Amino acid sequence: MWYIARLIFYRQSTGHNVKSDIIDNNVVNNQHRLLEIFDAGSEGLWEMTPDNTVNFYNTHFYENFDVSLHGSPLDEWITIMHPDDKSQFIQNINTQVTEKITRFTSQYRVRNRQGKYHWIEAVGVIHADDSGNLLYMVGAHKDITEKKHYEDKLYQLAYCDSLTGLNNRRKLVETLAELLEAQRQAAVMTFGVNKINQLMDVFGYQAGNSIILLFAECLKEAFGSKNVYRTQSDEFVVLQNGTYSEAVLKQQIGLVLTDFEQRFHSFHHSTLQVMTVGVYLLMENDYLNEDPESLLYKSTLIMRHGSERDACISFYADDEKRSIERHLFLETGIKKAISDNEFYLLFQPLICASTGKIVSVESLVRWNSVRYGGIMPGEFISVAEENGDIVELGYHVFVLACEFLNQYRQTHSNVIKTSVNVSVIQLMQPDLVAHFLAIVQHYQLKPEYLTIEITESVILESNPFAVQQLLALEKAGFTISLDDFGSGYTSFNTFFSIPFTQLKLDRTIIKKMEEDASVRTYVKFLVNMCNEKGVTVVAEGVEDIAQAEQVKKAGVDLMQGFYFYKPMSGKALIEI
Repeated sequence: MWYIARLIFYRQSTGHNVKSDIIDNNVVNNQHRLLEIFDAGSEGLWEMTPDNTVNFYNTHFYENFDVSLHGSPLDEWITIMHPDDKSQFIQNINTQVTEKITRFTSQYRVRNRQGKYHWIEAVGVIHADDSGNLLYMVGAHKDITEKKHYEDKLYQLAYCDSLTGLNNRRKLVETLAELLEAQRQAAVMTFGVNKINQLMDVFGYQAGNSIILLFAECLKEAFGSKNVYRTQSDEFVVLQNGTYSEAVLKQQIGLVLTDFEQRFHSFHHSTLQVMTVGVYLLMENDYLNEDPESLLYKSTLIMRHGSERDACISFYADDEKRSIERHLFLETGIKKAISDNEFYLLFQPLICASTGKIVSVESLVRWNSVRYGGIMPGEFISVAEENGDIVELGYHVFVLACEFLNQYRQTHSNVIKTSVNVSVIQLMQPDLVAHFLAIVQHYQLKPEYLTIEITESVILESNPFAVQQLLALEKAGFTISLDDFGSGYTSFNTFFSIPFTQLKLDRTIIKKMEEDASVRTYVKFLVNMCNEKGVTVVAEGVEDIAQAEQVKKAGVDLMQGFYFYKPMSGKALIEI
């Protein structure tokens, strides 16, 4: 609106009445035509005198609001403002006048005659005399409601959870970054809705969402919606600024959980105790060692750690802190440990049941950590499977096994067959067979020197690609061994769906053979069926002579256990 700017500039530079000067200079023919020009615009124009009297120009714009067009007190405009915007508006006006800000822009909401609020963008210019005294203000009002709605939609998409309307994880990360930068103390509480998938299976998908919405409502009422975030499908985070004692937080959390249980019971007439909470207290100097992602991760780990111990509320302190820090080390340290050669192999011989001679060995991975010392596979394998490091670790173990075979051959001029455990996650890698063959060829070995041990037979049975991978390994010359048979998850369908040439009886079956005749009968039946299929049977976990005699009577081919040999280094095995 170039003519508006010209009018304002002319009035500021001359001090004359704008409308009169324009008329005098034949810019327009009369005052009526000038006002029509104002009315044709999409923006409202205003001027305000030092006594806070406001004149509004553009009847079409301002007739939507309950204000007088001429001689209107500023309070009349403030009256129709949104209550949340009034104090900021008044503060802005005072700042502009006292600090002599010549041009300003602000945004706020104003109620129209129908009772709906519209977003207004106000642009103003202050004119003062040589002494700095205010002479008048002039400016324009623009309705930016549609723009604000569009911005709100974009904000919703970027920062809000679609189901609950709460802030999402992205918003939480940004808020935490600001909090850490400001070095403020806070409590980060992660609420986990355990077994939500099972709940949906029982009650249905919509009912599952209703449970999520119900819990979200409890959190909003207790902590305020601005402090509650939905970070995952089954997790919420509450962020409270300030310093809190464990006792206070336990009381707050307890009230929320009780409220949820009562509300759930009123709807479903049953109880539901599936909530666990992990609390991280961000104290002084923690900001030096934390970033938003690590802080959230620790809070989630605390919650999961409590769930594993059936603890409703867990704090990041003492024993939990040490346990979580160890878990964090495992999750982040496996790749580095591979590159630093902290993993090594031990070997446990498999004994021929009829001759008592060593016929093959099983490779067992161990971790000698610089920080924690010896770490057993029962602790780090599951972590590696969860974060995907199991693939790289599996290939590394395969390389170590081939290196051992190469060293054994140099000493004995022959090769002892060695088995390597392979996770089903690694088995699902499309290039697994090619990768294994490349490693074998690098060490000038043959695939028949190696046995691939697989444990997760139930997963394999229902996965055509996994079976295809095993067939490809067998065709390439590797022996396939089904490990831990009888541990509780293996079915007889395995015999017909998975290609294998060796079966290893789990140690639990070996122990039960001494006590239960039906178990001995079952093992004999199993051995006979394997003999018919040309499958070698191995008895694992043989600990004494009595067990050794039992499995011999059952007809197993090979035996393995502490009674014969404990796991030993490659060097010790070569020297036997």
